[in-house]
Amino acid sequence: MKKDDFYQYAVDGYRPVENMMKMVPADKLDWKPGESFMSLGQLIRHLADGIGTELEMLVRNSWPQQVEGQGMPSCDVADALSRLERDKATLRSLLDSVSEEEFAEKVVSTPWGASGKLERMAFFFQEHFTNHKMQLFTYLKLLGFPVNTQTLYMG
Repeated sequence: MKKDDFYQYAVDGYRPVENMMKMVPADKLDWKPGESFMSLGQLIRHLADGIGTELEMLVRNSWPQQVEGQGMPSCDVADALSRLERDKATLRSLLDSVSEEEFAEKVVSTPWGASGKLERMAFFFQEHFTNHKMQLFTYLKLLGFPVNTQTLYMG
């Protein structure tokens, strides 16, 4: 797949997330379906750094330091939407900074031991984003919001 094709594929995945984020009520940001789950605010914050931010860390090998005892950050809907827009721009900029050959052949790796060609890793990161998109859909469904298959895929 060419870089521009991957970008369009990723952008198509952002749309439903954006629309579902807009459904999140401010008074439910701390809600989670169980003790071991992310809160709704943590989930939208994690989704907001979706694909571009993570891929940039992968390509630049510039991962943030984990602080012991510090939980996952949370945010409100406005911040999540702003971060998601920034993530799209980061993805575009990152893809523009690598050649088609680098996208197809450059081997990259994560601190947790995953490695592979950039194109393949980009799809893994997209899949991760998609799994959390489904998690947001499920949270909204559990809260009684009128979400359906069209919400999940078309936004």
